[in-house]
Amino acid sequence: MSARRMSAALLAIAVVVTIATRLWLNMDEHGTSLGAALWRLLRFFTIWTNALIAVTGFAIALGRPVDGRVTAGLLLAIAAVGIVYHTLLSGMTHYAGLEAVVDDSLHTLVPLWFALHWLAFEPKARLGWRDIPLWLGYPAVYCVYALIRGGMDGRYPYFFLDPVRQGPGGLVFWILALLAAFALGGVVIVLVARLLSSRQEAQAAPGSK
Repeated sequence: MSARRMSAALLAIAVVVTIATRLWLNMDEHGTSLGAALWRLLRFFTIWTNALIAVTGFAIALGRPVDGRVTAGLLLAIAAVGIVYHTLLSGMTHYAGLEAVVDDSLHTLVPLWFALHWLAFEPKARLGWRDIPLWLGYPAVYCVYALIRGGMDGRYPYFFLDPVRQGPGGLVFWILALLAAFALGGVVIVLVARLLSSRQEAQAAPGSK
């Protein structure tokens, strides 16, 4: 098995174990069924993104073709998970023991691991500016999903997506700000991809040392 496939497999397994542990802790805390715990956790962008990384990781590990635009889009999403958590959300919750380990894994370990995996192994040559609007589709769809779910049960996953707290104007501001931040992150990813691709081409060129 190649280093890329091994890294992807180990990452996918780590994510599955972490989400499974989070589900078990949620079931224990609320005294609910697996289905109820899963429904509760699926309101969060963090869980969706980690789960998508697990699915993608298993696909890579099994040798399935995975487009570089998909892995780059996931890098953007999981980077947002880590950045938003550590800048806006981390002070709102205080975990200890296994809860803290799970929280650190979802918001810190997986984002860092996937970033390093992408830098080391994932294809970058075909990434371009045209991909950024595609990458914005995922957070945009999630925002709509979060608002619909919140309207159904009155529970919104994040304070910045709570229309009751933010009001219509504040909600629009936060959504546009988040999409702008995603777009900026997409620009960074494309620039890094082009830089790394250029270096690889220069090293592979005839006469290079």
